[in-house]
Amino acid sequence: MECFKFVALTLLGIILLSTMPATTSVQLSPEDAKALEVITEASNKFAINLYQFVKEPNKNIIVSPISVQIVLALAYSGAKSNTAKEIASVLNLPHNLEEVLQGHKLLIESLKNPVLKVANRMFVEKTLTVKSDFQKNALQYFLADAGLVDFIGNPEAARNEINSWVLKQTNDKIKDLLAQGSIDALTRMVLVNAIHFKADWLTKFKPELTKDEDFHVSSTEKVKVKMMSMKNSFRFNSHPELDAKILEMPYSGKEFKMVIILPNKVDGLNEVESKLSTINLSEVLNSLFSVTVNVKLPRFKLESTMELKDILIKMGIKDIFDEGKADLSGISDEKLYASKVVQKAFIEVNEEGTEAAAATGKSLIAKLLLGGWDFAF
Repeated sequence: MECFKFVALTLLGIILLSTMPATTSVQLSPEDAKALEVITEASNKFAINLYQFVKEPNKNIIVSPISVQIVLALAYSGAKSNTAKEIASVLNLPHNLEEVLQGHKLLIESLKNPVLKVANRMFVEKTLTVKSDFQKNALQYFLADAGLVDFIGNPEAARNEINSWVLKQTNDKIKDLLAQGSIDALTRMVLVNAIHFKADWLTKFKPELTKDEDFHVSSTEKVKVKMMSMKNSFRFNSHPELDAKILEMPYSGKEFKMVIILPNKVDGLNEVESKLSTINLSEVLNSLFSVTVNVKLPRFKLESTMELKDILIKMGIKDIFDEGKADLSGISDEKLYASKVVQKAFIEVNEEGTEAAAATGKSLIAKLLLGGWDFAF
């Protein structure tokens, strides 16, 4: 039986967000329901767009769009003028700030689940005066409290404190989010989002059926992998426009699902990737129907570290990284700009289920005067 190399699309982005409004247990007001729907749809668009910029030929990519989005949205709440406009444009945010804030609050709250943990925190230079409105909004809408650290006097100790917090929030999966030397005496604030997801499959693979099989890297190259096998009923459909098959595999509790996009051609991944931004993912998922499927899925573990500054600049977020143009005056009267956005991600898929983690950090610096086929899921 020929095996397919799947395409791994996102870690905790469109897969999870596409189900959020339906899984919210609290009855929402019409205004709140609209805010959540708007931000969820914006998140899905951002996830697809981000993937178009981070993908690389013949390289495994894992990225958590929701983690990047939350950090950028938190910065947006303190941004002004063109800095705010650029972030809003790339994140597909509505013009109403209250709707942006409330939508993110509801999104973060809807993500609360025994299998999914989302945590946000601001690490602030102890001598920096942060505006009270920004602190209030960060805590109220992003559930992000502030931790005071000594960036000026002991940046290495501050870096270790941030990394320790991330390690704890991600169940020891994300180590050293901030590399040695990435924090210095000019750093004034680090905005951090951490996500950890661990869930069993609703129907688990049987370990005794896992065997060494060929995995097609391309039409001419293949490698041996541990291939899990199962025959069961799943939601599935073919998508002519994508020239791909789509499979939905639920986790225990049915609240979260892995969506696998399988190109029909061995070398069809690039073509599928280029079309993802042109489709409505929600409509695609709604078109799936239950059918008995023979599933073969590689058992794998992936880790990655990604510097996102240059990618975000290419996407259109430019001013926040320019010390002469950045306007973060809603955060502090001290002149701030973003020096970097880094994400570390981890995912492991096996017979039992999936464990995934991601952490994204944005460093705000004072101005110099102060310091099978490839698969997508």
